[in-house]
Amino acid sequence: MTYTNVVAKVSHKAEVLLPLRKWLFFLLLCSPVPAVANAQLEQQIHSHISAEVLKFARQLGAQGQIKQELDLTLPGGLSKYGRCSKLEISRSNNQQAPWGRVSYSLNCKDKISWQSRATARVRVWLPVVVANQAIQKNELLTEAMLGTRLTELAQSKLSIELNPAALVGMQTKRRIQAGQVISRHLLEHKLLVEKGSHVLIRVQTQGFEASTKGVALEDGQLGQRIKVQNLSSGTVLEADVVAEATVQSIFKSH
Repeated sequence: MTYTNVVAKVSHKAEVLLPLRKWLFFLLLCSPVPAVANAQLEQQIHSHISAEVLKFARQLGAQGQIKQELDLTLPGGLSKYGRCSKLEISRSNNQQAPWGRVSYSLNCKDKISWQSRATARVRVWLPVVVANQAIQKNELLTEAMLGTRLTELAQSKLSIELNPAALVGMQTKRRIQAGQVISRHLLEHKLLVEKGSHVLIRVQTQGFEASTKGVALEDGQLGQRIKVQNLSSGTVLEADVVAEATVQSIFKSH
C-alpha cells in the first residue's frame, strides 16, 4: 500500500483565513478514506491467514507458543472496495503449509461483488524438537536428551518433529550436536526385543520385584508395550520394553 502526502501551495496575495469548522471539513475531504477502507480489507485477509497458519500448525502437532509474521500485498484497485461482509478467501494448494510465499483468491459476494487476488509472505516459528545435549552415533534417545525450541520453518522442510516423546527409543545414525534440530532422517528404529526371542521379564508388585524368563510374542522398541509369554507358567501378559531383551510388567492384585 502506497501513501501519498499532498502539499498545497498558498498564494500570499489571495490569503484567506477560513473558520475552524471549514478547516475541519477541508481536512476531512483530504483524508485518505480509500487507505482506511483498504486497511479494513487487509485486516480481514490477515485474520484469515493467521487462523489458517494456526490450524495447520496444530494439525502438525505443535504445542505451546506459535509465532508468525505476515507481509500482505494487494492490488491497488482494491482500495475502493473496503471491507467485504461476505468475503471468501481460498488457495489452490491448501494441502501445503500456508507459509512462505502464498497466493490467495478473493471473492466478495456483497451486493457489489468483485474478485481479485492477494499475495502473502508468511514466516512461521514452531517449537521443534532439538537435542538438549550432544548425542553420539548409535545412541538410543531418551526423554532427557530431547527438548523443544522455537524455530522458523521453510515450506520445503516439513520433516520437522514437534513431539519429543515420539522419538524416544529411536537410534541415532550419526552424532548430533547440542541444540541441533532433530528430524527422522537422522534416526532409525531400534528393536530392543524381537518377536520369538527370549527375554527377561521383571515383575513389580507391592514393594518387591521378581524376574523370570519368557519369550517375546511381538517386536518391541524402548518404552513400547508388547505381549510376552512366561516360560514357566505359560501365561501371556503385557509388559513394557525397558532395555535390550528386558521387559517389565506391573502385577495388579485383585
